Amino acid sequence: MLVPFVPTPDEVAREMLKCVKAGEDDIVLDLGAGIGKILKIAKEEFRVKIAIGVEIDRKLCREAYKDNNREFEIICGDLLTLAPILIPKANILVSYLSTRSNELLEPLIIQNGRRGLRVASNDFQYPNLKLIETRKVVANGILGPTEHIVYCYQL
Repeated sequence: MLVPFVPTPDEVAREMLKCVKAGEDDIVLDLGAGIGKILKIAKEEFRVKIAIGVEIDRKLCREAYKDNNREFEIICGDLLTLAPILIPKANILVSYLSTRSNELLEPLIIQNGRRGLRVASNDFQYPNLKLIETRKVVANGILGPTEHIVYCYQL
């Protein structure tokens, strides 16, 4: 599954992690981690125990490790293959993918996620997960302010 890389704005990443109440005891899994921005914020600002990302693009995987200092782990591979292995290890899942990607991943999340798994998605919904909250975030980008919607779920 290949989704074009669009970096998550810092403000949105922070709001996603706030929405799922990320903290020191949490294991965060980022599906489609890109350059690891959400993972870096999770480790540095929210002090999560473990931050792991899955990214299919090898160039983005290398970029993620450039300034990483081994704060988080990036696994380079396909989400649909790795999700069933990694989802059971996490208690927080974050993503910024696409509607179709979320539809494909949702059964894997439901099947493999632990009870109480907290999920945050930027701009794209998971159609059948239990929606807890939505938050609007305005982020400043290259082209000016852009509005994002953070969807927060719990299994």
